[in-house]
Amino acid sequence: MRKVAWSTAHQEFIISDHYYFSKLQKYAKEAGIQIDEVDEVEKFADYDTIIFNYPEIPFSEDEAAFIEELVKKGKTVGIFGYYKNEDRIADTCNTLSERFGIHFNGDIVIDNINNYDNDNLLIVTSDTYNLPDNIKKVMLACTDTLVTRRPEVRPLVHGEDTAESKLEEETVLFAEYVDPSGGKFIAGGTCVFWDNYSIDLYNNKEFSLNLLTR
Repeated sequence: MRKVAWSTAHQEFIISDHYYFSKLQKYAKEAGIQIDEVDEVEKFADYDTIIFNYPEIPFSEDEAAFIEELVKKGKTVGIFGYYKNEDRIADTCNTLSERFGIHFNGDIVIDNINNYDNDNLLIVTSDTYNLPDNIKKVMLACTDTLVTRRPEVRPLVHGEDTAESKLEEETVLFAEYVDPSGGKFIAGGTCVFWDNYSIDLYNNKEFSLNLLTR
């Protein structure tokens, strides 16, 4: 069984919030994934995957170094932000992600053509990379863009050609650093792609379960 630590150590959204994440909990359980809320950084070493979903407290140098060592030991770590740098979320994510060569821009992405329910902030894209074949199209709501700064970082999801960045950045929306050990650090521009509103749209369910088991 894959063991996932859902961090509450940095004031993240909790997965036990039934209103937002009951479907993700259900689908993970059905897929043989155990998800525990974990509030102590040191305990992350006991898990295969560690998730930071909208962390509101910056990472200290010691914490970032500890998490980097986990990736070097083959663990998967994911961090997921939001658009507009609300609550300084991009800045907070960067206190960890920049160690892996990924920068959150604090951006706003719209797509007037490829969107869900005629809402240009609900980005729909089939421009995916390095993902299983069953993930053909996803909906990413209220997403930031990412800049990749190391050759070991590869894209996972890109906006369609119709997507527009307010900061005129390339619309890289999800990316991952791949360590020689096989460990991975995944960064996503939005944290609400796997909530109860989004998870049943397109291939968001398959995408969510893949991120928990990469």
